[in-house]
Amino acid sequence: MTHDPKERCELLSSAFAQALTALSFGYECEVFVLDNAIKMLRPEYIEGLKANAFNPLSELIQYYHDMGGKLYGCNPAMNARDIKSESCMGGIDGYVNATQLIESSVAANAVFTF
Repeated sequence: MTHDPKERCELLSSAFAQALTALSFGYECEVFVLDNAIKMLRPEYIEGLKANAFNPLSELIQYYHDMGGKLYGCNPAMNARDIKSESCMGGIDGYVNATQLIESSVAANAVFTF
């Protein structure tokens, strides 16, 4: 995911809804948060964000975590925006660089980008 959640809340909510559906069917799921989407890892940034057709974004992320989905933040994107891991929500599985994204993508049966 690369979009700012305040600018593309519906898109990011839809992506998490799709990931939740995949998890409910027993698929493994990893979400990589890059570029401006990295802002969504800060709870205060997404507080109150809700697309019409979905639960609030914070709830979708929590459900995703509760169902065993993996969530990774892009370390370079965090550094570029001066976001510290201490200010991020719980449940982040790691702060990674492109190596992890590429390795996961190559091994995946399907890759979706938002």
